[in-house]
Amino acid sequence: MKDKSEMMDRGRKNLSIKSMAFNRFLIFRYVTAGFFFTNMYWMFLLFGRTGFYWLLPAALLLVNIAVAVEQTGKYWRPNHKLTLTIAGYWVQLASNMALVIVMLFGFNRTFWPFINDQSQSVILIILLVGMGLCLLLEWRARLISQDQDKYFKLLQDFKVSLQ
Repeated sequence: MKDKSEMMDRGRKNLSIKSMAFNRFLIFRYVTAGFFFTNMYWMFLLFGRTGFYWLLPAALLLVNIAVAVEQTGKYWRPNHKLTLTIAGYWVQLASNMALVIVMLFGFNRTFWPFINDQSQSVILIILLVGMGLCLLLEWRARLISQDQDKYFKLLQDFKVSLQ
């Protein structure tokens, strides 16, 4: 009876540690989901337009999927390597920057044929918020890859408290 209780207790502790380690990357999963659905919606809206303009959001969708796969794998292989995540957010940032330039030079109808002139500011704000999120996540990824984030310290303290 005591062995079974100790095994269950050890299993709970391991699950807690695994969950905490996985939650270290929570912000990446939420923002990736936001980018995924934004890019998917944009791609669907561009399907009605002649040309291959829908390929940009489709490519960004593939990048978002790669980031999501890497983040999901963190549950089974908890480590601080964020290779695809870092690359994915640089690609998203570069795309947003390029789209801001496209918009400022007046070619916004090419990528947003469904937006009228009064709504351009909404698209610009969305792009700028996306750029800010990318920069924030690049900063967080750098901290995590160097084990300098606050959550890592909390995880280490939690592991010590369990012993």
